[in-house]
Formats: sequence, C-alpha cells, structure tokens
Amino acid sequence: MSTPKQIADGMLKIFDSGKKSSIEIFANSTISGFMSIPEDLWMLSKDFLDSDHRWRNETDKIRLISLIKKGVTSEEVRRLVNVVIKRYLCGLSEEQSRELLIKIGGSQVGGIAFKMAFVNELVSLFVSKIIPRFLVSVGVTGVLSVGASISRSIYTSYELRNLNKEIYNQLRGIGDLDLLYFLVEDNIKPFIIAINYQQAHGAIDKEIFNHFLSGVGRVK
Repeated sequence: MSTPKQIADGMLKIFDSGKKSSIEIFANSTISGFMSIPEDLWMLSKDFLDSDHRWRNETDKIRLISLIKKGVTSEEVRRLVNVVIKRYLCGLSEEQSRELLIKIGGSQVGGIAFKMAFVNELVSLFVSKIIPRFLVSVGVTGVLSVGASISRSIYTSYELRNLNKEIYNQLRGIGDLDLLYFLVEDNIKPFIIAINYQQAHGAIDKEIFNHFLSGVGRVK
C-alpha cells in the first residue's frame, strides 16, 4: 500500500515530464517499449489461458479494433487524462483549489469567490499547458505506442474498473477510452488513487494534497 507521499510523488510526474529534452523523451520511450515486452508476453499468455473470461476478452478486443479503425491520436489520450484530472480537481475544497491555483498559476486570484471558478481555471491550466507537454513526453503520436499489445490494453482496462468503476464507466462511455488507459497508467493511476481517498473523506486525502501542493511549481 502506497503512502500519501508516494501517491503525491506519482501525481507530480505529470509536471516533471515536460522538463525532458527531445533526446531524453525518445530514449525513454524506446527503453519503455522494450521493457514492456516481457509484460506484454505475460498478458498474451494470460489472455490465452483465461478461459473463464474468454467471451469478455473477445468483446473488448472488438471494441479496441473498432477504436483503432477510427484512428487513435493524442487527442483521445488528452480526453482521457482530462477526465481524470478534472475529477480530482472537482473533489478539492474551495481552499485547496485556491491554494493550488495560486501555486501553479502564480496569481493571487483574489476576485474569484466560487469553487467552480477555481476548478475551471485549474482545468484550463492542465489542459492548455501541462497535459500537452506530458503527451509529448510519453511519445503518443499515433495508434498504440511501442511495446503495447491488445491483451495488455484489455487487462489494464479491467484493473481500472476494479480501481474506480465510475471513472472506468465514464471513459468507456465517451468512446472506449478505458482501452487507452494503459498508455498513461503510470502517471494517471496516482490521481485515481487520490480520488478514491477524496471519496472516503479521511485524513489521508488531506495528506496527499499537502504533499502534492508542496511539490508543484508555477506553470510556465
């Protein structure tokens, strides 16, 4: 089980990704692709042996093939990331929203009085400045990145459903985007875990936010 600081550190990766050079991005994407090959082979074997879920897997393969035929670009991944980020931001208190906006936006926003205004500003910052840099860093430029496999896409989607069924249903409902979750799992899963703690309304939620807030810098 991850500590609040570990969860927050995972969330902060989405900021750090924009600091890499194009050479580092290419090298990391290539290495990541080769490192994922053993996992892909394991997923393929699991798929082959998983007779209990044969019909379910075949149904999801059809969904994925249909998604690929439509053309998968960074726009679909951006929509996926935006759904998760917005869900987390909407779960913040008004004071938390204000503190985060001041920290990453660099302004006092003294005239903004309602929580939704803070959330809208934060979402705008993430969508216009943070998410595009993040997408470049993960190398999403076309259909299913290096090292990916159909089986890995399907089983990671199942893991997402077990982690947070509401987000899974939302992503599936807006275009089967749950099947692209594996592309950004490392960066987005910590936000989903934080969302789960938000819904529990406990002290851990506040700890995660405080660590997250202390780690973010102003968006340039």
